[in-house]
Amino acid sequence: MYSNLICNYKTRLMPIIGYPMDHSNAAQVYNKLFEIYGLNKIMFPIEIKPEELGDFVKAAKTLHIDTYTLTMPLKSAIIPYLDEVDPCSRVFRSVNIVKTVNGKTVGAGMDGKGCVGALLSAGASIEGSTAVLLGAGSISGAIIYELIQHKVGRVILLNRTLAHAEDVARIMEENWGQKVEALAATPENLDAACADADLFIQCSPLGMYGFPQDHSYLGFLEKMKKTCIVLDCPVNPEYTTLLIRARELGLPIVSGMYMMLSQMTEIYDFCFGLRPGDKEKEECRRVLVAYLDSLKK
Repeated sequence: MYSNLICNYKTRLMPIIGYPMDHSNAAQVYNKLFEIYGLNKIMFPIEIKPEELGDFVKAAKTLHIDTYTLTMPLKSAIIPYLDEVDPCSRVFRSVNIVKTVNGKTVGAGMDGKGCVGALLSAGASIEGSTAVLLGAGSISGAIIYELIQHKVGRVILLNRTLAHAEDVARIMEENWGQKVEALAATPENLDAACADADLFIQCSPLGMYGFPQDHSYLGFLEKMKKTCIVLDCPVNPEYTTLLIRARELGLPIVSGMYMMLSQMTEIYDFCFGLRPGDKEKEECRRVLVAYLDSLKK
């Protein structure tokens, strides 16, 4: 039992919902922070199918659940149920945190803030830089949006299906005036783009634990400048095949675990007005690594 839990009528559940949830590990770090800050709250994953989401929203109000997080496939499905959503999250239909303020439900997406926060913590200089992203899911748009806020220079987005990258590029230019170069993720295009990269962000599920596919080509890493920072978004494993190869080549790397911890900082600030520092985040990282190691046994 966590030392912060009093288990009385003031105890609040902060669930993380999605489907399926056998891959979810966020509760390990959130509960650690609840303990650190003495908050009478607990998080655990709940499997909610998209067709059950309306029932969950009603139940959350009845049970006085005033904060909850979301993962796939509910990040877009939740939006019609919310009173307010920030512009970027609405455009890219990606919300991963909901809180209740004065009876109104407010949703936001923190993937972009988490990614950029992890890059900045690793010493990245974003202003005027060339950022190359691989993968054009909704998370890519949120990341590009945050890069724009930090005055990124050139943005190149590669995806296996070119049309998806082109859609993100169109949305970015129409809404925020940022030109994004959309390319098919061929070895040739990856090689050319990465030769100019200051930042490389892998935001597809390739290499993620439980995902059936990994990268079929990593030669583009050899084309990068030795100062190019390589960030891989998947949290599990902590060091993906891409990061392992990048480290072998002497490139600075950032694991998805640090993106998750940075995102968690933004969510705690959004929900509770708290910003975990380096000491707290390192404690959470140790807890998460130990948990992931236990799963292997």
